Amino acid sequence: MTQYRLTDEQKQLRDAARRFARGYLAPKAAEIEKAGTDFPKEALKEMAKHGFLGLDVPTEYGGQGLDTLSCGVILEELASGWFSSTIFAMNLATGPILAVGSPAQKKKYLGGICSGDMVPAFALTEPAGGSDAANITTRVAREGDQYVLRGQKIFISNAHRADVIVVFARSEPGAPRGKGISIVLVEKGTPGLKIGQRFETIAHTANPIWEVVFDDCRVPKENLIGAEGNGFSYIQKDFAKIRATYGSRCVGVAQGALDYALQYATERTQFGQTVASFQGIRFKVAELVSKIEAARQLSYRAAALADEGGPEAPVAASMAKLFASAVAVETTGEAMQLMGGHGMLKMHPIERMYREAKLFQIGDGTSEMLKILVSRHANRKAEDKQPARVD
Repeated sequence: MTQYRLTDEQKQLRDAARRFARGYLAPKAAEIEKAGTDFPKEALKEMAKHGFLGLDVPTEYGGQGLDTLSCGVILEELASGWFSSTIFAMNLATGPILAVGSPAQKKKYLGGICSGDMVPAFALTEPAGGSDAANITTRVAREGDQYVLRGQKIFISNAHRADVIVVFARSEPGAPRGKGISIVLVEKGTPGLKIGQRFETIAHTANPIWEVVFDDCRVPKENLIGAEGNGFSYIQKDFAKIRATYGSRCVGVAQGALDYALQYATERTQFGQTVASFQGIRFKVAELVSKIEAARQLSYRAAALADEGGPEAPVAASMAKLFASAVAVETTGEAMQLMGGHGMLKMHPIERMYREAKLFQIGDGTSEMLKILVSRHANRKAEDKQPARVD
């Protein structure tokens, strides 16, 4: 069984991220939510200044070069201040570039992403293929010295201001599911790249989601990432790391909401005693604290397994995101209940966290899809007459 214990260095990173989240991100979240604007460029620069961009990117490309567990520890704290910041701290778009990008691609894009000078976007989801990411219909074909893209993507975060978009497209129409998919880089201003409608959402408005259309969009052949047709295999390898750290982000939001509400409850007086002193409240808090800690440990272990790269890392990560996202939804709702009418006021962060949490059960793998993955693992274990667990 994989063992882990946070090192002194990881604890120092955690504490630094916590100070940054409370002192900078939380106030910035309130300011930007009220203004209704995008995640500000100056906030990206501030994150870069404190070492919170490109967490998993090697130092030679301007990143921090951290392992997955260290990334999870930091992302948990950043999310407690403002979940939106974590989209930039460890971006899906860097995964394929890191895994199989050419030296020229890594040099050209990773440094700018880590410095906050370049905003990337990740284009996988399509109208007919959300959780079914292998069912991609956007086409890409080699024509001379170029690749030509035709198709549509939806729900693409920050597409409207992305300097480069990492696009998944089908290059072999007759290939089996999950095969024949390639990844290409499309830079801002490329002819044929069109940013369509913005999808209005209940939360995460600082990182809005957009439609992206490729109308005979032509990019140089050098913009292909990795080998043609192997794109989906590259992102599958990255899912364990992404979902494990997503679990930590969910934990961060849950912890931030509970801490805020509990502070309120220790100061608010009702019927001659503080709200926090009522037995019903104390029992509920005990349950939430226990669930948050369980989600934290599940996510940490999934991160440790992702670093090892073993065969059970993907299922451990799926379990972490499945459980932690449910804990975040429950905790933010109970935190709002704990604060009563004040929990619904926009002057407090709880109502924002409450709205944000629902995405956690949908984005980067719906809870239903993750249940399928975990149950497959359990069934395989049963067929081998083994306990249904992750070893």
